Amino acid sequence: MHEFLMIGTVLGALIGLLHAPLVYRSRRRDEGAGIIRSGYFAAWAFCLWTLFGAYVLAFWLVGLAGMVVLRLFRAGSDA
Repeated sequence: MHEFLMIGTVLGALIGLLHAPLVYRSRRRDEGAGIIRSGYFAAWAFCLWTLFGAYVLAFWLVGLAGMVVLRLFRAGSDA
């Protein structure tokens, strides 16, 4: 379980590093917000991705497993 949480946190941090600059640029361009306010939103995006990365990974895995099961079920009922 510890490894799963660490993998999810690391993946969340990586996604956060990719998402934070997008949030920063979007806030600066669309709303004309200042550097501090845009940085604040970017920092929150990074922190939330890092914090909830394990949950996102778990939902992705559950969704993937569900998709595989449903496809197998549908393929079995067609025969």
